[in-house]
Amino acid sequence: MLLFPAKQVGAIGGFSTALFYAALAGFSIPTQRALIMVTIVMVSLLVKRPVSITSTLAFSLFVILIWDPLSVLSVGLWLSFSAVAIILFTSQYRFPRPKWQWSKIHVFIAFGLTPLLLLFFSQVSLVAPIANIIAVPFISFVIVPLSLLASLMLWMFEPIGLLILTLIDMLLIPFWTFLDFVIALPFSHWSNAHIPWFYFVPITIGIALLLSPKGFPAKYLGLLGLLPLIFYSAERPDKGEFWFSLLDVGQGLSAVIQTQHHTLVFDTGPKFSDSFNTGTAIVLPFIQSQGIKQIDRLVISHGDNDHIGGASALLNAIDTQSVLSSSPADLTGASHCQPDQTWQWDDVTFTMLIPPQNNVISANNQSCVLQIKNAAGSVLLTGDIEKHTELWLSNHYDEALKSTILVAPHHGSNTSSTASFIDMVNPKTVLFPVGYRNRYHFPNDKVKSRYRQRDIASFNTAEHGAIMYRFGLDKLSAPITWRQHNHKIWTANTDIPK
Repeated sequence: MLLFPAKQVGAIGGFSTALFYAALAGFSIPTQRALIMVTIVMVSLLVKRPVSITSTLAFSLFVILIWDPLSVLSVGLWLSFSAVAIILFTSQYRFPRPKWQWSKIHVFIAFGLTPLLLLFFSQVSLVAPIANIIAVPFISFVIVPLSLLASLMLWMFEPIGLLILTLIDMLLIPFWTFLDFVIALPFSHWSNAHIPWFYFVPITIGIALLLSPKGFPAKYLGLLGLLPLIFYSAERPDKGEFWFSLLDVGQGLSAVIQTQHHTLVFDTGPKFSDSFNTGTAIVLPFIQSQGIKQIDRLVISHGDNDHIGGASALLNAIDTQSVLSSSPADLTGASHCQPDQTWQWDDVTFTMLIPPQNNVISANNQSCVLQIKNAAGSVLLTGDIEKHTELWLSNHYDEALKSTILVAPHHGSNTSSTASFIDMVNPKTVLFPVGYRNRYHFPNDKVKSRYRQRDIASFNTAEHGAIMYRFGLDKLSAPITWRQHNHKIWTANTDIPK
């Protein structure tokens, strides 16, 4: 005790404890940031050279980027460092200290992170401060210490460790119930259409001004910077136009059709587990990014998982006016799609082409087939129909089947896309909704050859990601393929077929 100053010994002990805890936490980016910050402070104590907290944060970011440059692609890096920067910005240079600063800080963080949350997720939680005021102290001072104690006791005396784990479980049950209740509140979050990047400049400046201390010059002019959040609205098709987007849901199918005032979703992709489905993971975020508040009609072609898997979760997440399906018993409130069922939205015509239902043909062949048409062209969505239904459609509808864009039946399986059906539809482009290196080897080489022999351009979601077409009043746009449109220096380039 006489040889080594207490602060230096404490610094070594503090670093050792922080390193051990970071290892337990898996060295995630927030954990790395905290560990590096602790290390810098401990080293400054050892060398007796004080370092400012802002320099500590900046140096931590520098070290993480040197260690892992690609961490800039992680949302966690931006949120973690921004949250700490907001805490520093709102906690320093405020004298006298505001009352209840510890609780206000959660509001400051939620407000300050708004630009990043909108950029990454197109939505902001309005109940995060309420949840965090309870969750942060509860987890920090109750759950984490008990978990560490349980880990220690499992090693020393297992029955006590198991007893503590049981206690933790009992405490977490009402805690998660509370969080579920808060999240389910109708005002729990605010979502907005995807905002162009240049609007984030005034938004960020405005938020920084509003978070500045009292008396800061032009503080409340920051409200002007928030105007894009209020007045910006997503672009929509004009009357008579429609936008068609084939989403990338892996080995499955989902498409979104937008008219001036209406939205139709055709299929929702697969469900992989109780915790992940493409309805809420892919379809819903796309819809929200377009500023869409409700689905006017959901069409589920048939009951296979790769088409209906995300439907229930999507229906629970967004208001949906009506549901049509060839297997309505699989979805609450669904109606049967009917042959020649036709409706118009904003001068765009939707027609259901489906053979009479019977028990002879397979579920695939009973898929709802939908054609969307305006003055510039048409799209034919075929579900998983096979040769039997292709023949029936060709005989029954003849020239009415002709479409500018064909979404390949059954993902390009050789059980579909017969030569006679392709000739009858006579598309300019065929789209294959397939998963990357899928186990079925879709689209089949023979099928691709049939389209290629007819000089029909082809795209597939595995190579191009989501594919969008805009059908104007008198012309069709070039395809907007997400992989190429959003190409970055770190992504592989995929050439678009001419």
